[in-house]
Amino acid sequence: MPLPKQPRPPTAPVPAPPTGAPATGQDAGESVVRAVSVLPLGAGLALVGLGLGFLGLRLRRS
Repeated sequence: MPLPKQPRPPTAPVPAPPTGAPATGQDAGESVVRAVSVLPLGAGLALVGLGLGFLGLRLRRS
């Protein structure tokens, strides 16, 4: 009497090594999401810097 086949455990996909080629498909979407999430931080820091510079000039003039 043959033994029943047992299902194989699921295996994680092996990530491909990074290459110099641009990302395509889903990878491109993920990199855009990362870039968009960083933009508000940079814009906020730039605005804070401009505000501090403006206040510094106002204090210097008075």
